[in-house]
Amino acid sequence: MASAAVESFVSKQLDLLELERDAEVEERRSWQENVSPRELQSRGVCLLKLRVSGQRTGLYGRLLLTFEPRRCAAGAELPSNSFSSGDIVGVCDEGGQLATGILTRITQRSVTVAFDESHDFQLSLDGERAYRLLKLANDVTYKRLKKASGLLPLPGRLPAGSRLLCAVPEGSRHHPRAPRHREDHHCGG
Repeated sequence: MASAAVESFVSKQLDLLELERDAEVEERRSWQENVSPRELQSRGVCLLKLRVSGQRTGLYGRLLLTFEPRRCAAGAELPSNSFSSGDIVGVCDEGGQLATGILTRITQRSVTVAFDESHDFQLSLDGERAYRLLKLANDVTYKRLKKASGLLPLPGRLPAGSRLLCAVPEGSRHHPRAPRHREDHHCGG
């Protein structure tokens, strides 16, 4: 009976996780369609008027592009934003989204984005073309949690004769005044 409750709990959590991911994707899509780029920048999820200031090859042959504000003043800073390393970003120009990459580095004056391969898109290195970076929904966490849930040793899936042990942090296994007991805290099954 306990195994059915655990499996039901895991199934429910996966459903909720998928709903959360779908809502995030829909929210980002709605932003792109209904909110001006200037408003998105004020919300901290878009950076406007950037130019490509550098290009190099990173680990595993990834193309790394560095973007800076297009302003003429040397040392121009990026506006306040919520970008951080690991965010999935879309690189856009006037015509729409050109590519998707992973933000690898952000400073007050520049943003570096990694692309898996040399895409078919051409980014001008002459500094005349303006780009914008838009923060996209990140489904990496969703994929990791879903994969991890498939690896859970649920009681109904344990080999015969094995027991399910809980991971209890060191130091929390014993109450300071309680007598010591066995270390393998059984969770059922």
